[in-house]
Amino acid sequence: AHPVSPPWTIATDTLTTDSGKTYELAKDTTAPLTLVFFGYTHCPDVCPTVMSSITSGLRKLSASDQKKIQVFFVTSDPKRDTGPVLRAWLDRYSSKFVGLTGSLDSIAQLGKSIGIYVDQGQKLASGGYDPNSHSSFVIGVTDHKAPVFWDGDTAPSQFAHDFKFLLAHGTDHLQSATS
Repeated sequence: AHPVSPPWTIATDTLTTDSGKTYELAKDTTAPLTLVFFGYTHCPDVCPTVMSSITSGLRKLSASDQKKIQVFFVTSDPKRDTGPVLRAWLDRYSSKFVGLTGSLDSIAQLGKSIGIYVDQGQKLASGGYDPNSHSSFVIGVTDHKAPVFWDGDTAPSQFAHDFKFLLAHGTDHLQSATS
């Protein structure tokens, strides 16, 4: 885990969950630890790898600790990633994970506020589409701020270690968790 000091202040843009409910990450998070990852369901490599690592890391925790962590996947491809598409894709990892979508502008503003770059993407000569629009960082949210992030190549065992530490000690002692 990498501490962010001072913690990022999360943008107040409202998104929509995969089940159609409005959600504002800046104020609606209630779990002791919320994980946020930006990506898209058509991603061939990075997104499935990171989501699998998060899932595997969570499975290493006790059931009670797992219940204290919420995972949000924010699409950087809202044109294709509708609520049902997000739900079907996320169910491969966990039925408890929540997909968030909305206007690309709102998604980009939310991302910018927590260190994630999201752009418009581009059409490919083949007729396809490349969102080309996200980093692979996983952002940790506690108390409506974002004080920590992980690189996309974080191993499941490291996620598990950091999740346990953060649940037990909060973010005040992040330096000792990362050294």
